[in-house]
Amino acid sequence: MALKITRPQGTEDITPENISKWYTVEQVARDTAKCFGFHEMRIPTFESTDLFLRSVGETTDVVQKEMYTVKAKETEFTLRPEGTAGTIRSMLQNGMLNAALPQKVFYILSCFRHERPQAGRLREFHQFGVECFGAGAPSQDAEIIALANEVFNYLGVSNLSLEINSIGCKKCRAEYHKALKEYFASHIDELCDTCRGRLEKNPMRILDCKSPICSEIAKGAPVITDYLCDDCREHYEQVKDLLDAMQV
Repeated sequence: MALKITRPQGTEDITPENISKWYTVEQVARDTAKCFGFHEMRIPTFESTDLFLRSVGETTDVVQKEMYTVKAKETEFTLRPEGTAGTIRSMLQNGMLNAALPQKVFYILSCFRHERPQAGRLREFHQFGVECFGAGAPSQDAEIIALANEVFNYLGVSNLSLEINSIGCKKCRAEYHKALKEYFASHIDELCDTCRGRLEKNPMRILDCKSPICSEIAKGAPVITDYLCDDCREHYEQVKDLLDAMQV
């Protein structure tokens, strides 16, 4: 019996009749980013595993369950699960942050996560992302959100709603962590094994758990916007005001 080889589960083929759609979306994203003053860059498909352990976080599902990692001699490499970490590494290594700030870059690349394949979620997926370094003003946050909105508008995507949040600063998150630990500790017997381990290390990760039980418990958890310091709350409100002014 002949061996039948098919594409790996969680991947897709882009055939000639569909490639023009990909070109269109990529070009719209590329042109819009350039109009907003962002410059394209490209990074390696794989990086040192340590990069993602530090940047994505050891307690995340991405690091614990979803990364594609290989060992070459004594070194571990991982296929990129997202674009931000490699972009930051590249900018630091190439001295870009020593130049005039802000540095505004964008990328269009493929990423890899060993997730359960389902509608709209693949193990090899494609990501358009923008990064801005050296500008912490509310206007910069609003600009990036407006950029994404412009891409969707140009492509004719409708019926969208914007949900905006804030993770505050280290001071805010420390107070929020305390509140989360207290809340989830009262449900510790119901949490999955993974989330019990997250309780002390990073309770915010419990909010992302895909377990139906943990997700239901998380619905009653404290919300971080109730723990923002005055500076972070002012920043948050200014971002929303700017977006209203831009009709985003």
